[in-house]
Amino acid sequence: MNALTAPMPQSYLAKETAELLRIGIQPTLGDEDYAEIEDILSRRGVDLTALRAQREQYAKLLAHGVDKARAGLYRRAMAALIDTIGIAVILAVSALVITVFMPTLFKQTNRVLVILLFTYLLLKDGFSGQSLGKHIMHIRVVDAQTEQPCNLPQSLLRNLMVLTMIDWIFLLGRSQLRMGDMLAKTKVVRVM
Repeated sequence: MNALTAPMPQSYLAKETAELLRIGIQPTLGDEDYAEIEDILSRRGVDLTALRAQREQYAKLLAHGVDKARAGLYRRAMAALIDTIGIAVILAVSALVITVFMPTLFKQTNRVLVILLFTYLLLKDGFSGQSLGKHIMHIRVVDAQTEQPCNLPQSLLRNLMVLTMIDWIFLLGRSQLRMGDMLAKTKVVRVM
């Protein structure tokens, strides 16, 4: 029996795709393990480019002594502050321009701006897992199982909970997960 027809090790073959993706980004596996995992994933139709890039990034983080498992509370708070200030500035400038150039439309336009604000706040992490503040602070929201960037439905679910103050209390817990992270099955990690 040659290498192409040899059966795959049952330990990897039996695992779900999400579990294989999580294992496959670990930079501590041997070359044979990477080859086996990548072979199984490619047979399942998974693009291996993102997996390899995340493994490389994870190895860099480990080399710098950074635990990718969690972004710190400070970075998360600063990212939220940057997002809040950024949105406030954009809204203030927009309101000023509308007031000066179109004073009769201010009430209607003001409502649209508020709708746009809430849309941004709810969906901000759904584009590559980073809002403006998270990008500046080098953190990203990822799926807790696959480590893939947060998608739009996950962003909506996790950020709906931000509207409640109870959500932020959960950050002070041991796992440093907000209630929104728990519901959306996401976590916030550091990136280079």
